[in-house]
Amino acid sequence: MSAASSGLLRLFRRCPPADLSPYRHFILADRHVGWVDPDFARLLAEFPAVFYLTDRTVHLHDRLEQIEDRSKAVADVLARLHERGHVPGWRGELYPVNRRFGEAPLLLMERAATPLFGLQTYGINVNGLVRDGNGWRIWIARRAMTKHVDPGMLDLIVGGGVPHGISLADNLLKECAEEAGIGPTLAERAQPAGLTTMIVAAHEGLRVGVQFNYDLELPADFQPRNDDGEVSEFQLWSLSQLEESLRTRDDFMFDAALAKLDLLVRLGVVGPEDPDYLDLIAQLRRPAPFVRT
Repeated sequence: MSAASSGLLRLFRRCPPADLSPYRHFILADRHVGWVDPDFARLLAEFPAVFYLTDRTVHLHDRLEQIEDRSKAVADVLARLHERGHVPGWRGELYPVNRRFGEAPLLLMERAATPLFGLQTYGINVNGLVRDGNGWRIWIARRAMTKHVDPGMLDLIVGGGVPHGISLADNLLKECAEEAGIGPTLAERAQPAGLTTMIVAAHEGLRVGVQFNYDLELPADFQPRNDDGEVSEFQLWSLSQLEESLRTRDDFMFDAALAKLDLLVRLGVVGPEDPDYLDLIAQLRRPAPFVRT
């Protein structure tokens, strides 16, 4: 264990858990599913046929009982707000709105709008590992400057959100092919290795995320190749390089940094002898504090 690893708590000072007290609860079908910033709530109040507000909540109108009706009504509102510049980074992808992974969605919403409603979203992270004697090296990607979120920052070799209608396994295969040129035969070897969570205020809104982490051993002669324009370069690092970066710099996008910290814990680079170990583990797996409704 590196004596410097106690400094890894700085990651959570860089992006501390969001203070949710100013936000209004977003209520859908009598369930608390998200948090809405007061300024965005005022925009939603302009559409009373779809949303109504109380002192501390934003409700989707009860008359919208079916998922198809809810999704269409919300899509119409978001399209109008997008035209006015209030929903940037439009993706054309629908995300499920629920409180637990695998639950039937209550609503399908444009991906770019989910941080504006503070919705829990889901993603996959893949650690691309290469054997190095008795240890490992790891592939690191740099995000393209054209990315809407965290342009130019360091990232995993493969990572991506999980939209509606695709399984984790199929999404992993798709993202591996698009982001790193990893074919299905190799990608299918990826092993699930746990999860990390986050609740942070970002420039695009409130990011409430559950990230499913995978480890994938890659051949020593494998060279990643990006096919979707989302990565500008790949670098192969030692684990000591990774730890040093996480300890001293803010080069990684936050959710990727969490996945990398989780990897260092699982590989024993950061162990229980570290004085911050319990705090690190607790911060990596904080559940979203939904309230009973």
